[in-house]
Amino acid sequence: MEFVPKNCTRYKSVSDAGPDGSTLTKANSDVASVTSSVGTVHSTSQYYDQFSSNVAENRTHEGYLYKRGALLKGWKQRWFVLDSIKHQMRYYDAMEDSHCKGFIDLSEVMYVTSGTATQGAPKRSDDKAFFDLRTSKRMYNFLASDPTSCQEWVEKIQSCLQ
Repeated sequence: MEFVPKNCTRYKSVSDAGPDGSTLTKANSDVASVTSSVGTVHSTSQYYDQFSSNVAENRTHEGYLYKRGALLKGWKQRWFVLDSIKHQMRYYDAMEDSHCKGFIDLSEVMYVTSGTATQGAPKRSDDKAFFDLRTSKRMYNFLASDPTSCQEWVEKIQSCLQ
């Protein structure tokens, strides 16, 4: 092997056999693959996908809601995913996004209730489409597309709290 300074990383093909006969191979790439003794190749991305937040089984309820900001109090539309397994309400910029902007830990929720329209809410919003979610740290204000959707969100969140 050539001399490589300690502050540099040199990538080359590496293959190590594990105790179960599997091998981990990484060659000039950020994606590693695992080959078991039966010859099946699995990429690390396959293993990652089964723990990703986009796994359908974790989605109790999902949809667009407007969320009022904590500091500037502006309303922004976000894609929300209610996850009863991880006990979270995650939010994203859009439905297609895989990186979550933030989450609400449902174990911290004190109550969820119908809300009232507030100043600065999006135009043409129905007064009965607002709801509030109180945690031990903060009061969250939400606006659904219509009163039916609002009631559905409130019921789904309450069912996750029990």
